Amino acid sequence: MILIIIMYALWALSVTTSKELLAYTPPIFLTGSRMFVAGIILLAWQYMYANEHFKFKRKDMWLYLQIIFFGVYSTNILRFWAMESISASKSMFLFNFSPFLSSLYSYFVFSERMTRHKWLGLAIGIVGMIPMLMSSSPAEQSAGEFFFISWAEIATMLSVAAQAYSWIVMRTLVRDLSYSPMMVNGLCMAAGGFMALITSLFVEGTCPIAPSYIPSFIMMLGFIIIISNIICHNLYAFLLREYTATFMSFAGFMAPIFAAIIGWVLKGEVVTWHFYVSSIIVFIALYLFYKDELRQNGAGVPTELVD
Repeated sequence: MILIIIMYALWALSVTTSKELLAYTPPIFLTGSRMFVAGIILLAWQYMYANEHFKFKRKDMWLYLQIIFFGVYSTNILRFWAMESISASKSMFLFNFSPFLSSLYSYFVFSERMTRHKWLGLAIGIVGMIPMLMSSSPAEQSAGEFFFISWAEIATMLSVAAQAYSWIVMRTLVRDLSYSPMMVNGLCMAAGGFMALITSLFVEGTCPIAPSYIPSFIMMLGFIIIISNIICHNLYAFLLREYTATFMSFAGFMAPIFAAIIGWVLKGEVVTWHFYVSSIIVFIALYLFYKDELRQNGAGVPTELVD
């Protein structure tokens, strides 16, 4: 359990650091540079240490293209653009809605059954988002609002929807077509990052970073790639040997709490009552949702493997 706590704390730290990087470079270039470098590293690792899984079939290109566009390109550009206005903790909090969306996609695409408890959890989760969406910072207000929801919040929710859809497609590649998760992630990150770099060239110009900021940018970008793309992703895969995937997803609720603590300690960010109220309601919704999923899958309480 200690490793799970450490992992989500590191993930929260990487998201907070990503927000800091937006002071040095615009969001599209940040997406491109981070994803392209991380993807190349993952592909190189796959090629050198798991060459037997280094494969790609042309007939599966359409599935890869969906993950590249929705899961890497759109998700990260929208998220980083929104993080110029909203806090890291709010961004991570809104991403807690992704399990609900993934289940809805599975319901409509794969005709998977949604029980009454899951529908109830989904409804409570939607209600739980309302207090958080009602809160807004001066930066959010200056970026514009649609009724009481800021454009930054809308962009984040679109990012969540895009990522949740990409997970469904990735499941097809990994579970049904037996591709290596590292191969899929590496290829999609590299391709999506390259697309973002090309987009940045036309939208953000040829010099997205001031020369004086380059050393700090490289250091912080390397930190994020090591912490998030290498340590946390591989640690997550390792922990799936000891805990159920359902429990791991449920434990992800710790991430926005850690992000709020880190933002408060390092930047003096104020955590309003909206965050606490929404957190309690969404926690209840996730509990109902995942408790029913455990019963459906027959997973029971997560247990550790004994060597």
